[in-house]
Amino acid sequence: MSQLELSVHNKITEILKQNNNLKILEAAQLGNVSSSQISKYVRKLGFENFKQYKQHFGGQQIVPPSITKSTELERLQKIIENFNPVLIDNFLKIYNKYNKIVLYGLGPSFICAQYFSYKLALVSEKSIYVSQSETYTKNLVDKDTLLIVFSVTGKFASFNDLFHSIKPSGTEIMLILEEYDNSLALALDIDNIFYLTKYTQSNDLLAFEKTRTVFFIFIEEVISRLMAGRNAATEVHLSSGHKEGQ
Repeated sequence: MSQLELSVHNKITEILKQNNNLKILEAAQLGNVSSSQISKYVRKLGFENFKQYKQHFGGQQIVPPSITKSTELERLQKIIENFNPVLIDNFLKIYNKYNKIVLYGLGPSFICAQYFSYKLALVSEKSIYVSQSETYTKNLVDKDTLLIVFSVTGKFASFNDLFHSIKPSGTEIMLILEEYDNSLALALDIDNIFYLTKYTQSNDLLAFEKTRTVFFIFIEEVISRLMAGRNAATEVHLSSGHKEGQ
């Protein structure tokens, strides 16, 4: 501390022995400095604010400031705590059967599909395509294709037309939804529907207004599993080659 800071500190701590209710403006006047100088000084000593400084040198227990989490942060915390890795297992059982993957999304979900495509290209030798057009998607798919559709609610737009138009091609369809809605399974007449969480976002939000954070969590878990599998296969190959060369 500088001589000035030490002088101010000594004056303040003497007062705090008798008066724990000392205000920062009063402390500034006492030390003949500005309140901003007091604030800088207490942060220099490692305190978050003048209140913590008073609590410490007044012999009280420091009470950390309460941190208010947004409802979305609370929801995501629950999702992470309850994430079921079986989702990844079941996804990969279907994904691994196909060499051609088409990722489809509308609005913000299309951005998720683009991101997934980028990540898959780093760890996969499959042919990966991204689409937000029904016509383009119909021209891409065939019986050797897995179509993966991202949607938070399944209600941003009806997927019936898309699914009916590609059904004759024999394409396998997978719908990845964030929010659980069992009625969609019958309405859309497809076998592979993945619900990522039971913790829904506010009903006051329209589909395009809702976050896609859970999609990215799911995507990163898929990529992590694929990378682990690729690394394990590489180690086995290298080990086999080493034995043959001995």
